[in-house]
Amino acid sequence: MNQDYLMRMQEYLSIDDYNRLIESYKENPKRSIRLNRISLESLVEYTNMPLEKIEYDIDGYYLNNEEKYGNNVLHHLGAFYFQEPSAMAPVNMYEFKGNERVLDLCAAPGGKSSQIARRIPNGVLYSNELSKKRSQVLFGNLERLGFDNVVVLNERVENLVNKLEGYFDVILVDAPCSGEGMMRKDEEARNQWNPNLPLQCQKIDFSILEHASKMLKKDGVLIYSTCTFAREEDEDVVEYLCTDLGFDVLSPNPCLKKYTKEGFIPNTLRFYPFTGKGEGQYMALLRKKSDHVEGWRNIKKNKENEEERIIRKFLKENLENYPNLTIKKQGTRFYALADDIDLSGLTVVNYGIELGEVQKGRFIPYHHFFKALGKYFKNKLTLDMSDSRCLHYIRGEEISADIDNGFGVIEIEGLILGGFKASNKVLKNYYPKGLRNMNLISE
Repeated sequence: MNQDYLMRMQEYLSIDDYNRLIESYKENPKRSIRLNRISLESLVEYTNMPLEKIEYDIDGYYLNNEEKYGNNVLHHLGAFYFQEPSAMAPVNMYEFKGNERVLDLCAAPGGKSSQIARRIPNGVLYSNELSKKRSQVLFGNLERLGFDNVVVLNERVENLVNKLEGYFDVILVDAPCSGEGMMRKDEEARNQWNPNLPLQCQKIDFSILEHASKMLKKDGVLIYSTCTFAREEDEDVVEYLCTDLGFDVLSPNPCLKKYTKEGFIPNTLRFYPFTGKGEGQYMALLRKKSDHVEGWRNIKKNKENEEERIIRKFLKENLENYPNLTIKKQGTRFYALADDIDLSGLTVVNYGIELGEVQKGRFIPYHHFFKALGKYFKNKLTLDMSDSRCLHYIRGEEISADIDNGFGVIEIEGLILGGFKASNKVLKNYYPKGLRNMNLISE
């Protein structure tokens, strides 16, 4: 461990707490998962996972073994998401009402975005990731989990301001940082650290937050977090938010106080490996008090064209009681918008639901369409986890079922696995080739 870092931590902590920190570095990192639209009883029945509740997250559980579960059918179903325990904490700083417009500004790989999307069933989440490659990973995770209320963006923060000024009720900035809180589990974080790194990160964070502030409504809420302990990236940034950008620090959700120590600014929290079962986080909840005019622009409704009529005919034939969808074409693909707003000029990975394409007068549905709107399909094949057809389907094979001709979805434990097209009791497989797994296990 870097001696400059350790000397700095001695200044931050009491002798007892410093010794506890050093001892924590000898322990193995704690694994954890969050459930997604499945009961604990069903998950344990089909996976035998040894789970222990995480008190501060409604869906969170410590995973008390080292087994791999990525090849399990339930993982393909989107029944759970692997997320480090302390990384679950920042979203829990704020108690969501359920209908907010939220921006996750540094969103990949999607852990905090998927937490938020679960909390706002009547709201909309904009998940932005600067890296093009990581933005695809972000969308892939949100698609697997079946969310229909997320817009995924791949943009620089300054470009977002032009379209989304004064638009959001809540913004999460899980800021780029020196990664001191990850040193126990991440060799790269240990190797890259140097005494100048916190100030370098602080400069980046000041710029990000200046733009983020412009996208919040008056009285909007900012959740600021890092996975580092450096004051330069933590309390000094919060001080900048308060003195330069017109924010007030709010009291955090009290459920977190048992697992953290108060920061050097009251009501901010530091999650250490010795205060909770996880790595390191710094968290602050703030409210914007400066005046700001809301500045969004609604989408101009285009006249329905032939391709859109083909899609709406498909919806009417195959779905029932589905919500009203605003359909937009981007390139060759069609999307159902999660929000009515003009995003022209921005790099949008996904507008809410990636519906599919129209080819030679026929609509070709995509995997996200089945995952997000599966509950509305008239044609459903409900399978038990023990049914061998689950494994055959995920391997990309055709399966047989006594089911009506047409498009439909496979449902397991109330979750949508994917889509098919039935013809004469044979189901053509619509599971994406990139997700197919020949090593799948059912338990």
